[in-house]
Amino acid sequence: MDELTKEFIAESQEGLDRMERCLTELETRPDDAGLLGEIFRAVHTIKGTTGFLGFDRLEKLAHAGEHLLGSLRDGKLAVTSELISGLLRLLDGLREILVLIEETGSEGTRAGDEDGELIAELAMLNGQEPAELPEIEAPQIALVETTKGEGVVPVVSSGGSPALQPTVVSEKASADKTLRIDVDVLNRMMNLVGELVLTRNQMLQSGMEAANFPELARRLDSVTADLRETVMQARMQPVGNLFGKFPRMVRDLARTCGRDVRVEFSGQETGLDKSLLEAIKDPLTHAVRNAVDHGIESPADRVLAGKPAEGCLRLKAFHQSGSVVIEVEDDGAGIPIERVLQKAVERNLVTAEAAAAMSEREALQLIFLPGFSTAAAVTTVSGRGVGMDVVRANVEKVGGSVEVESRRGVGTTLRLRVPLTLAIVPSLVVKSGGQSFALPQSALVELVDIPEREFKEVVQRIGSSELYRLREHLLPMVWLDRLLGLDADAPEKSKGHYLAVLEAEGCRYGLVVDDLMSPEEIVVKPLSPVLREIGLFSGATVLGNGTLALILDIGATAARAGVKPMEEEIGGIGVGEASVQEAAGTQFLIFEDRARERTALPLDVVERIESVPLGQIEYAGGRPLLQYRGELLPLQDEGNVLADLEAARQRGEEVMATVLICGDAEMGGVQRGGMIVRQVLDVSHGTLLERDEATDGMELALVKEKLTLVHREFGVKAKGVWQEVA
Repeated sequence: MDELTKEFIAESQEGLDRMERCLTELETRPDDAGLLGEIFRAVHTIKGTTGFLGFDRLEKLAHAGEHLLGSLRDGKLAVTSELISGLLRLLDGLREILVLIEETGSEGTRAGDEDGELIAELAMLNGQEPAELPEIEAPQIALVETTKGEGVVPVVSSGGSPALQPTVVSEKASADKTLRIDVDVLNRMMNLVGELVLTRNQMLQSGMEAANFPELARRLDSVTADLRETVMQARMQPVGNLFGKFPRMVRDLARTCGRDVRVEFSGQETGLDKSLLEAIKDPLTHAVRNAVDHGIESPADRVLAGKPAEGCLRLKAFHQSGSVVIEVEDDGAGIPIERVLQKAVERNLVTAEAAAAMSEREALQLIFLPGFSTAAAVTTVSGRGVGMDVVRANVEKVGGSVEVESRRGVGTTLRLRVPLTLAIVPSLVVKSGGQSFALPQSALVELVDIPEREFKEVVQRIGSSELYRLREHLLPMVWLDRLLGLDADAPEKSKGHYLAVLEAEGCRYGLVVDDLMSPEEIVVKPLSPVLREIGLFSGATVLGNGTLALILDIGATAARAGVKPMEEEIGGIGVGEASVQEAAGTQFLIFEDRARERTALPLDVVERIESVPLGQIEYAGGRPLLQYRGELLPLQDEGNVLADLEAARQRGEEVMATVLICGDAEMGGVQRGGMIVRQVLDVSHGTLLERDEATDGMELALVKEKLTLVHREFGVKAKGVWQEVA
């Protein structure tokens, strides 16, 4: 195909996507002239351009649709469900021909009779006979929108060459091979590539022994981080692009299943990597189908239950802890737990004894088993026991997880949690059995150092299981070397163990490793089929030192080790959960600051603890600053720690600064900054005491029976420093 035809297909498919969204909205808002105008323009543009390109079959079908829409726009027809259904069939017919042109380069002659039937149906909806359709005017002038929407370009549809051709040819027609990028983002990428080349040339000319080499290395690191962030931004697409395909599907499904369902959206602007958007399309589609067919009751049943006859399906998207969460929530009957257990036993998926011992949360996980279904009969929509297991498998394949919550008579929520991008993932590199592994930081809660001399005191055994008492809670321990069958380090050589506290799919456990390496932003590579069959790894990467490392699948590791999800009582609070709620807002990170005083920050303000080389801390206007993950963070040094560290560096010592990366809790963590401390001591619960005016903006707390100064105004101070720097 020539470039003009490729662009025509891409623009037409985008127009049909808009038309589909507008048609479903028009059914609920029949008096909205804007929606009708958008639909008319989509069909008119296709019809006008096809004559010039010579696609007669597409032109005839679009002409019949345009004639019907013209009568609708002129007020000669009223919006009805039958008319909307006819226009949706027109949309499907146009889309089918476009796909055929894309695949073969020709619109073909097949399905000609079906075209005639559809044209006759559109004429009947318009109150006419097919023979009464007016002839196609020649020449037709179409308005072809440019990619960026800055204007329109007229194209003559028959006879001669176009007066003006579209000015932007940016993408192929296949949806999974196209990406629409803002020009400003492209310009920024180009500028950063220029800076990258310039820095590289300076490093090559200067050599590693040059005095300014450390400065050039920092510059290279900064430009690389900015370029990575910009590329990730370019790959990000709004989730609304995917959500827009569901109103039509829900409308058709609801009519098939005898339901009355409306769809609500929130968070459509949430960005997600293009490849992940394509990967979750099928799982999300199945979740929506299940909600309409299984979740929402028939109008009669809803009225009997005291609910509105119309059910509601909500699709939500939002960011949470470095991931994107997409929820499919319905206000239906909920999942009957007793029926789930009964079906699982009938299909020999679990034993009757195991089913009787299951908690409600564990029982809900049974719906993800292959072959499970609670449907009473097989329908065109569901009931074959194929689906939810594939949903979980497909989401986990891209490093995500699936959770389900349900309340009888209230509704069900299916929650898909996926990473922002598959390309680059912040991770912690650990060692176990002499090999390196990467742990995604999105699943990392905290790190605990267990000295060898204290190991027997803090570790408890229950049968063959080992548990670590972490702040009055017992945490299951998983030894990575034992799980993978690696050779453990000899006890006499070991100085202790590190416990990485991980959480995924409702499971929290401590992964015991031999050593911790530096955090890295790793580039994820796909696994070979052999390693993929092991089921414990989500990918592989090459570390900064050139060695290979496997990326651990946190959820699969918990399942292989037999770690069960944390117990949650629906409609009530368990003992462990109650103790956490009582302590909410009173958990502190304790460190040494000022004149080696015990000082603390509320734990919900602290995002990370970083160990930073002193040379990476820069100054502007006398204030210390840190370039951190593409941001310029202001640093607080109220304890004058930097002066002591600089003195140590002058003595020839290798010096690292401990920096608490903090966010303003009142601003949702958006306003970030750093605090330099001497050393981190502990994390513990405490009780705030009355404010002491003599402590200069500080508060006192009693933490582990000791008085501790508490920073309560970090966010305000950081914001002030940031504004001065800016």
